[in-house]
Amino acid sequence: MYRTADDRWIVLGFANEDKQVPLFLKAIGHPEAAENPHYADTPSRRAHAAEIVAVLDKTFATRSLAEWRAVLDAAGLTYGVAQTLEECAQDPQLLANRVFVPIDDGSDDPHLTVDSPVRLDQEQKVRPGPAPDLGEHTESVLRDLGFDSAGIEELRKAEAVV
Repeated sequence: MYRTADDRWIVLGFANEDKQVPLFLKAIGHPEAAENPHYADTPSRRAHAAEIVAVLDKTFATRSLAEWRAVLDAAGLTYGVAQTLEECAQDPQLLANRVFVPIDDGSDDPHLTVDSPVRLDQEQKVRPGPAPDLGEHTESVLRDLGFDSAGIEELRKAEAVV
């Protein structure tokens, strides 16, 4: 991961390093590095990883995320972006895969939450609802634990519960 000039992060990952690294080095303005024996193949790149990271850290810090996206896209290179929460909530893939789902709170403007990843055969998923208010379920939980009204009142007086 490399930080851009506007404090965003780019994630690099090449499926075919020997083919893509020279294209990458040319695209980011370091075509001479493709001739450097330290960067010639995967074992050499791994042996000189700290040196390479230092060069890439300096290079990516010179331009914004938008500028780097344009450069990497034009070169047809694979990369990712560490998204902000707002970007995640609008990400078409995350929405299509129902990673974010609306909270069933009766709101006209739906609030999103991360969906539970648990799926059970033959069970319908329950739509998430809003979080309870502070103390909303205190009495019912305490009753389930065996407290009567007097015991609950004592706990409230002692400020042990809300």
